[in-house]
Amino acid sequence: MIHLTPQPPLRNRRGRTIPPIPRGGRGGQGVRAIVYPFLLALFLLAPAHPAEITLPPVALSGVPVEISGKELPPNTPTVVRFQDSAGNLIATVEAKTDDSGAFQREARLNSTGRLRYEWQAGSQRGEGALRVVPAWWSLLPPLVAIGLALLLRQVVLALAGGIWLGAWMIAGADPFTALLRMVDTYLLNAYADRSHLQIIGFTMLLGGMLGVVTRAGGLKAIVRVLSRRVRSDRGVQLSAYLMGLVIFIDDYANTLFVGATMRPLADKYRVSREKLAYLIDSTAAPVANLALIGTWIGFEVSLIADSFKASGIGLEPYWAFLLSIPYRFYPIFALVFIAWLIGLRRDFGSMYRAEVRARTTGKVLAEGASPLANYESAELLPPDHLHGSLWSALLPILAALSGAIGGLVYTGYYSALNTGETISLRSILANADSYVSLTWGAFLGCLVAFLCVGATRALSMRETFDAWVGGIRSMVLAVVILGLAWSIGAICEELHTAQYLVQSLQGVVSPAWLPALTTLTAAAISFAIGSSWGTMSILMPLAIPLVHSLTAGMEPSAQQFYLIATLSSVLAGATFGDHCSPISDTTVLSSIFSGSDHIDHVRTQMPYALVVGAVAWLIGDVATGFGLPVWGALLLGTLILGVIVRVIGKPTPGYGGEPLA
Repeated sequence: MIHLTPQPPLRNRRGRTIPPIPRGGRGGQGVRAIVYPFLLALFLLAPAHPAEITLPPVALSGVPVEISGKELPPNTPTVVRFQDSAGNLIATVEAKTDDSGAFQREARLNSTGRLRYEWQAGSQRGEGALRVVPAWWSLLPPLVAIGLALLLRQVVLALAGGIWLGAWMIAGADPFTALLRMVDTYLLNAYADRSHLQIIGFTMLLGGMLGVVTRAGGLKAIVRVLSRRVRSDRGVQLSAYLMGLVIFIDDYANTLFVGATMRPLADKYRVSREKLAYLIDSTAAPVANLALIGTWIGFEVSLIADSFKASGIGLEPYWAFLLSIPYRFYPIFALVFIAWLIGLRRDFGSMYRAEVRARTTGKVLAEGASPLANYESAELLPPDHLHGSLWSALLPILAALSGAIGGLVYTGYYSALNTGETISLRSILANADSYVSLTWGAFLGCLVAFLCVGATRALSMRETFDAWVGGIRSMVLAVVILGLAWSIGAICEELHTAQYLVQSLQGVVSPAWLPALTTLTAAAISFAIGSSWGTMSILMPLAIPLVHSLTAGMEPSAQQFYLIATLSSVLAGATFGDHCSPISDTTVLSSIFSGSDHIDHVRTQMPYALVVGAVAWLIGDVATGFGLPVWGALLLGTLILGVIVRVIGKPTPGYGGEPLA
C-alpha cells in the first residue's frame, strides 16, 4: 500500500492560501481542449519569419529604385504593382525568388506623388506606399547647404538647413517631424557609425595631444628652431608645401602634422590662415591620391579589381593603378599650381586680399572670423617663462605618425594573413584599417606627450591634464561640423543624389569624350556628397564597364588608353570635388588644424581649385582624349598655369620677420 503524504498548502507573502491548479475534471479538460489545439494551429500556420518587401523611404521620378524581398516562398514568381492616387497602373515589376526566398529588382517610376504598391508571391500578399519626388529635388539639400554656408558664413546653420530640407522631403509635408528626424535619426546615426566614431576619437585625441604640446611650450620651441632657417613668409609656405609632399601616407595625418607644425610659424611671419589652410588642403587628398604607398591605394586598387572582374578585363589592377598616375591631371596640376604661387610670390582674388591683410596689418584671421579650433585659448597658451623643449613637441608627433604607420602594417598583415593572400607591401596596405591605425597613433601620441611633460617637469600633472582636456574641448565645434557633414551625406544617399547625377550626365558618347565626361560626373557627385571615396565606389563600377563596352572593337592599345584615362578621371574628378566641397571631411579638417574660419577657407580656395580644374579638364581630359600625348598635356598644362599666375596674379607683400615699412 502506498501512503501519500499530504503537502502543506502554498501560501503567499501575506500568509493567504494559494488554491491548487486543477489537475482534472471538466474545468481542466475544457481549458486543454480549447487552448492546446489553438496554440498548435498557430504554430503550424504561422510562418517562421514574416515576408518582407523593402523599398527606400523616397524615390526619384525617372531614376531606378531598388526593390528587394526576403522570407518569401522559394522559387516563386513575384509581382509588384505600383498605382497612383487615381488607381492608374504606373509600373509592374516581375521577379522570381531564389532558393532562400529573396529577390532584387529595379523599377523606374515616371510619376510623382504618393504611390500605392501591391505585391503577391504565391499565396502571400501585401501592400504599402511610396513617395516619389521630382529627380532634381535630390540636388536641393546639398546646394542649399553650400549656398547658405557661403551666404551666412555660418557652416553649422547652413548644414543644419540642408539636413532639415532633406529630412522634410523624405518624411513628407511635416516640417516639425523633419526637425525631430534631424536629431533622432540623421545626427544619431552619423555619430553611431563605427568609422565615424573612430574619426571623432582620432580628432579629439589629436586635439588633446596638441593641447599638451602647446601648453608645455613645444610648439613655441618648434617655431624658435624653424625660425633659424625659415626667415620669410615665402619660406613658411615652401616648408608647408614640402612637408605636405613628404607626409603622403594619409590625408588625415597630412592635415594634422602640417597644420600643427606650421600654424605658429605662419602666424609669426604673417601668412594668412586662409593661405595655410589652402596649402594643407591642397597637399592632403591630392598627394594621397598620387602616392604609391598609403591608405588610399588599397581602397582604389580594390575598386579597380572588382570592376575589372565584373567586366572580364584581364589587366592587372595594381598595374592599371600605376599606369593611371600620369593621367590624374587635377591632383598633379594642383601641386604644380602651388609651386607657381610660391615661386612667383603672387595671388589673386579673395586669397590675394587675405594675404595683403595679413602682411600689412598682422591679422591672420579676417574680422568676424570663427575658427573651428581655438589654439589661442588661455588654457592652452604656455606661461611666459616657459620656453619649451623641441623634443617634447617632436616626440609626440613622431610617435603619433609611427603609431599610425605601425597600425597600418599590423592590421594589414594579419588581415591579409586571415584572407589567405600572399604577404606583400601591396596586400598589407590593401587590407589595412586606416581608421583604427590613426586612432592608435593619436593615443600613442597622447601617452608620449604626457611622458615628455613629466620628464621635463614643464607642467604639473594637474596642468597637463587640464591642457589635454582643453585640447579636446577645442575640437568640439569640429566634431559638430563633421557630424552635420556626415548627416547631409546620408540625406543625399537616401535621396539618390549620386544616382541622379550619374544618370543625367551619362549617356551614349564617343570614347574620346568619355574621360572628360567622367571627370565632370565624378566632380559633381563628390562636390554634392563631400566624399571622394564614396564617389569612387559609386562611379568606378559604372565607368569601367561603360568604357569596356564602347571600345570593344578597337585595337588593344586604344582600348587600354581609354580604360586607363577613364579610370584616372574617376579618381581625379572625385579628388577635385572633394577638394572644393565645403562639406568634405578633409576640407573641414584642414580648417581645423590650420585654425582657419571654415567659410573663409572655402571662399578663398574655390577660385584656385576652379582654375586648376578647368586647365586639368581642357588640357588633360579633353585634349588627351583626342590624341594629345600625356607628357605633352602635363607640360602644356604646367606652362598655362604659370602664365595664369603671372598675368592674373598680383605680387603679395613680403614679410621677413620685421615690421613692414
